[in-house]
Amino acid sequence: MKKLFPQTKMLQEAKAQSKGHFFIIELLIFIVVLLVAEIISSLPVLAIEIVDMLSNERVMEAVRLMQSGDITYQEYTSMISETVKSGSVVLPSLFVTGIVTLVIFIYCRFIEKRKLSTLGFRKKDFIAEYGVGMLIGTLMFSAAVGICVFTGALSGGIADNIRWGMIGLFFVGFLIQGMSEEVMCRGYLMVSISRRSHIALAVALSSLVFGALHLGNNSFTVLAFINISLFGLFEALYILKRGNIWGVCGIHSLWNFVQGNFYGISVSGFDEVDSVFKMSSVESKTLMNGGGFGLEGGLAVTIVLVICIVLITLTKTKYSELAEELPDAAEESVPAAAE
Repeated sequence: MKKLFPQTKMLQEAKAQSKGHFFIIELLIFIVVLLVAEIISSLPVLAIEIVDMLSNERVMEAVRLMQSGDITYQEYTSMISETVKSGSVVLPSLFVTGIVTLVIFIYCRFIEKRKLSTLGFRKKDFIAEYGVGMLIGTLMFSAAVGICVFTGALSGGIADNIRWGMIGLFFVGFLIQGMSEEVMCRGYLMVSISRRSHIALAVALSSLVFGALHLGNNSFTVLAFINISLFGLFEALYILKRGNIWGVCGIHSLWNFVQGNFYGISVSGFDEVDSVFKMSSVESKTLMNGGGFGLEGGLAVTIVLVICIVLITLTKTKYSELAEELPDAAEESVPAAAE
């Protein structure tokens, strides 16, 4: 069990700095912290969305047609919803996830009294760890694409009118967004639960919560929930094996970026507007390609994630990040009593 769920220094330090709560209490606190973070981070996006809609000619046309009674309410909402798909709204939503990370930093540092190192932000080899993670994330998703292409579940080619500037902005946005979700679900939630509960329970709960956070996404399915939870499990095991959060941030960010802005595939149900390739799902093979949700809702990703989970369990833990064995409380009390 120790080989599968190793005790790393970040976990040991978190326990030493704050006792923690029963896991149900930790989950309730997590929900409150997340709600506060989401409300704060949604305000700039809401403002941008309102300005974008008011300056959009199609929106203003829809308003006029609705007021004159020339279209139904359903037609009106359909015209409005088309504007939300634009990159002018999607892109800022990636950048403001940095606010979520900041709120979690503040909560963990000043409420839980935890140093940022307990969130996995360790200085040693962080550039190499992050770079390797980016490579792994790219290869993992590309493997799923390869399976779909081989089975005839995906088709497509190079996109028209590639806007490299926008793709570059999305790259930076996904770097921020990927780190935000890893800090939230692994660095904060998993480590917080592990302070009083067994690390296996912390891994399981944080992975399931990660899957549940995507329940409201477009075209969400049971298989999508399973896959996203499996991704969370892989990330949790990876962070335990490496003893830091840098690698999983790189994996998560590049998984999303390559998915949306390189291959042109829906990212967890959300379409991106700028990509190098435009891949289309073959309707007769949605079980493999995930249909409207994107590859994360299909068996190709399941296969890749299961293989990666097996491989990470067989990988040795980074020796320098293993926690030192602490003496039992009973053993510590003997000399104190003797004194």
